[in-house]
Amino acid sequence: MKINCGSQLYTYRNLIKSKEDLEKVFARLNSYGCTVAQWSGIKLDISGKELKKIGADFGITIPLSHTPFDKIVNDTEKVAEWHVEAGAHTIGLGMMKSEYMRSYDKLCEFCDKANELGEKLKPYGLNFGYHNHSMEFKKMGDKLVIEHLRDNCPELQFIFDTFWCKYAGYEPSEWISKLDGRVRDIHLKDWKPSILKLPRFQDIGKGKLDFTQILDNAERAGTENALIEHDLTRNPDKTTKESMEYLKEIYLNK
Repeated sequence: MKINCGSQLYTYRNLIKSKEDLEKVFARLNSYGCTVAQWSGIKLDISGKELKKIGADFGITIPLSHTPFDKIVNDTEKVAEWHVEAGAHTIGLGMMKSEYMRSYDKLCEFCDKANELGEKLKPYGLNFGYHNHSMEFKKMGDKLVIEHLRDNCPELQFIFDTFWCKYAGYEPSEWISKLDGRVRDIHLKDWKPSILKLPRFQDIGKGKLDFTQILDNAERAGTENALIEHDLTRNPDKTTKESMEYLKEIYLNK
């Protein structure tokens, strides 16, 4: 079954300041062929129910979010209810606090909290998801951090980011396969070799990643949604439109 493709709304964070802005962005996403969007980085007070309604008006579902860790931990019931109303399946964390990367014991502390959250979210039919950057591909003891997360948090979903995996020196398609069954949602972001170790984000198809292989492996691994993201784009619409055109060419229309 084909993966749904759409937008990581963090890409549009500077353009959505009101419900009217959101409607205009969703209308444009619909025109590009997007069918899903991730709620992330948007400073807008909106109920899950209203977000779901606005999305439905433009043929867009909201399967997941990025939500601050303290908010998830301290207000689990309220956060869970918002996601249920929005029609989401995953409450996602964009990145763990740096303190949890200081030692294996601190990482285990994070894993314990992640497992506890997973149990608390089960009655709501929700998953707890974790979005990787490059730091999760550093060694801690005899394993990479991402391997510790995979092995110590058996029900954790990974919101897998193609760019950061490659930036860390690993092949995204291979790692998607290693996380088989636990990558419901992925971030599509292209990569070019760094200059002075600085990340060089690219629109999909404008960099060096093999998205045909990435999407084939993701489909086999059970991925449901692929979200286009560009952290520093100057033109979110151009990024999304051209990326969707590329995805149609190499994957969606195949």
